[in-house]
Amino acid sequence: MNPARPARGVLFRATLFALALLSLWSAPILNAQGTTSGPVVTLDRYEIEPGQRVVLNIDGFESANVTISSCGNEARRGSVDCNMYASEGLKLDTDGTSTVIQIPIAAPPAPCPCVIRVANKTFDEIAIAPITLIGHPVKPVVETPGQQGALDVTISAHAAPPGLFSSARASMGGPATYEVTVTVKNTSTVPIARVSLAGSVGRRNDQLTTLTFDDPDQIAAGRTWQQVVTAEVPGPSLGTLQWRVDVSGAGPTVTATGATAQRPTLLIIVVLFLVADVFLLAIRFVIRRRHREAVSV
Repeated sequence: MNPARPARGVLFRATLFALALLSLWSAPILNAQGTTSGPVVTLDRYEIEPGQRVVLNIDGFESANVTISSCGNEARRGSVDCNMYASEGLKLDTDGTSTVIQIPIAAPPAPCPCVIRVANKTFDEIAIAPITLIGHPVKPVVETPGQQGALDVTISAHAAPPGLFSSARASMGGPATYEVTVTVKNTSTVPIARVSLAGSVGRRNDQLTTLTFDDPDQIAAGRTWQQVVTAEVPGPSLGTLQWRVDVSGAGPTVTATGATAQRPTLLIIVVLFLVADVFLLAIRFVIRRRHREAVSV
């Protein structure tokens, strides 16, 4: 009898026991604070008369070219509220610094509340600065119906175990740690207040856990709010996970979804080893029995 065989068996079973303990190890849940980014424009003064000049400080655009327009009605209906004839085209500095320009402010075709709108060609990057135009008429804002489409929401998740133990735990089918990124962009020309988020992750029709996000409360026009949170999904770590976030604050609730696949690779390997071990033991048992039968004859 080979004394190394029992030792290997004991070592193998001890390894399985250690991995099982790792699968029960629970890691802490960490949330990063939400941040806001995106284009921004500031003025040297915010109360002027039509025709006077204002200094603009423009920053945060990815586009190289923008158009600057004076708009009434808070530019809620788009360019129809803006003085496009007197708009200024501008090539932004690309060295990472802010772009500074002085321009005259023309009276918009729509009554105030008035804004200075800086936008790229496709209007997916917009910065707004509210202004008071002295002597320009002021009327109630003509609302866009429910501000539909004012929020652009995305959610994404990827496995992010904080260490070797957490990685082994998930690979054995235990709880898995994910980094979840939620992005909310205000695509309108006005600030959106009382923005709130509710998130969850589930498998098929079962909700596994909720996702806790900060409430941005208010997102300025053209700005993007983002938060990254760490979420722990309970085991078993297998199958497809459905990630979901619901954002309210601008008309109907906006929902974004995503999906990730969980595969307990280490558990599969261990099971295959066990199956192979049982198969080899069965073969050895058959061989030994036949040998004993042959000797007895």
